[in-house]
Order: sequence, then C-alpha cells, then structure tokens
Amino acid sequence: MRNAFFLLAVALMMVGCTTNYITVDDSTTVDEKRVTFDVSNSSWSVTRSLEADGVTMTDLWLFDYVDGALARTAHKTSTDADFSSPSMSLQYGEHTIYFVASRGKTPTVDGTSITWAQPSDTFWKAVNVSVGSGSSSVVPVTLNRVATKLRVSVTDEIPDGTAQLCVTPDVWWYGLDYTTGAAVDSRTTERVISVPASYIGTTGQLAVNIFGLSDTDEWMADITITAKDAEGNTMGTVSLADVPFERNRATNVSGSLFAAGTTFSVSLNDEWTDSYNLEW
Repeated sequence: MRNAFFLLAVALMMVGCTTNYITVDDSTTVDEKRVTFDVSNSSWSVTRSLEADGVTMTDLWLFDYVDGALARTAHKTSTDADFSSPSMSLQYGEHTIYFVASRGKTPTVDGTSITWAQPSDTFWKAVNVSVGSGSSSVVPVTLNRVATKLRVSVTDEIPDGTAQLCVTPDVWWYGLDYTTGAAVDSRTTERVISVPASYIGTTGQLAVNIFGLSDTDEWMADITITAKDAEGNTMGTVSLADVPFERNRATNVSGSLFAAGTTFSVSLNDEWTDSYNLEW
C-alpha cells in the first residue's frame, strides 16, 4: 500500500511539473533596436529648443514606413522633456522615416498630409535607414526648410484709428505631404494681424511676417494689403500682381499704404537658409 501511495505522489508531481513548460515559436521573434534622435542646430551645438531664426519650433513628427506602409509614428511638442531627443523602437530591416518640424498653429494630420490653420516656419526630410544588429544607432539627418515667407513693411506714418493689417494672397499653401515634401491645400485666405496701439504715429516701424508652405519651384501670387479701423472700414489698400515666392526664400514688400497713390516695391532674400542638423 505504501508503494502505491508513493507512486501516486510521484505521478502527481510529474503532472504538475509539465504544466510549467511553455513551447515558444522562435520564428515569431522580431528583432528591434531602440533609436534615439539627437537634434542639434546648424552650428552642431546641442539645443533642446529646435530654434530657427531665434524662434522655437512647437512640433516634431516622425513617420516610420516599412515596405511602403506606415509602421509607427512619434509626435513630440516643445513641452516634452525629450522634444529634441525622441526615441523609437525600429524592427530590423529597411525603413524610410519622414521628419517634420514646425511651429505652425493648430496642426492636423490626415492621411499623409499635415495642414495648419496658420502655417509658419517648417522643416522636412525623408531618410532611408537600414536597421540591424551591426547598424549604427546614430545617423546624421539635416532637415530642410519647406516654408516661404512674405514680409510686409509699411513705410508711411500709421494714422490714429488703425486696428488691423490684412494680407490676402490669392495662392497660399497651408499643408505639406510628408511623404513627398510637396506643398498641399492652397487657399485664398485673408490673414488678419492686429496693430498694437504703440505703432500709432510711428513711421517705417510696422512690419509683419506671413509664412506658408512652398514647392521647390518659384510660383506667383497676387497680394492685397489693406489697413482697417476697429469697425472694419478701409483706411488704405494696395494690390500687387505676380509677386514671386519660393521655398526657403523670403519675399519682402514695402511701401506707403495710407498716402495718395500708394505704391509698394518687392525684393527677395536668398540668404534665408537656416537649417537643422538632426542626428540619430
């Protein structure tokens, strides 16, 4: 009888032990490498602010594509501690990663496009990366500016009652296809800038910047510039035809707005070439 109880106990122990073994299919294992992106400015000194022209970007996106399909994304804002050093786990293999940094207001991501209610300075880059056990975890990436800038300077005296400066380009791009870097979503929209009371009575001091997205080829827009009072009445206006714009270029228009026979002149600034260097 004692032997029977002993054999039963051994059998129960063997049954209990077998439940602890789990068969793992190694073929389903996916190798990954965690990549950290370290961002520096054009002088290669480390910065957490992602600045251009002394102004901080507000958003940084990373879109990771594998075999032509979106695999993962990362979105950082300037309030994140790792804004300039985001991390992403990438599977071994070939990747195309699209980077977008911007300070435009109210961004919306829809499909492969990012559009802004009010676009501003924006940078973009597409990078092909091979990830493996022996691949480098730090790869330099330079983001290129994809924005254009219109600077409007009023040279005559700002009269009492001036409340708004309204700028209306008939062709202006509000979005970016992050997979191609092409400008999308063209609109004819009036941009309204409030004129601070401190500018009343000044001469040659009032100037505003209007940003938009741009393709690489030069394009033309007709521009209407209007000053209004608090009730919306027109105090001065001027129209400019075929004003040229291009990516990474500032177009400056200046002249009198309130005097009789108002006239503006146009000049181009090809030296607007700030860029980011982004390492991962």
